[in-house]
Amino acid sequence: MLKCSEIVAQASDYLEKELSFSQRLQYQTHLLMCSNCRRFSRQFSAAVIMIRQLPPTSVAKQRLDEVKTKIDNL
Repeated sequence: MLKCSEIVAQASDYLEKELSFSQRLQYQTHLLMCSNCRRFSRQFSAAVIMIRQLPPTSVAKQRLDEVKTKIDNL
């Protein structure tokens, strides 16, 4: 069975479906047995989803520049 540290190390590959069938099975088996890793996995997945929803850096910078301009014009 995988160790908790291996779950953390493989979390990204697991979400991206880059693990082999055997590796995924080992990962899922560990999650069934370990509530801490289940919690970590849920939180990691939620963080990845939120990060993917962020606008591209150029859009975010443009919005920040617009806010700065509005503040400067007060």
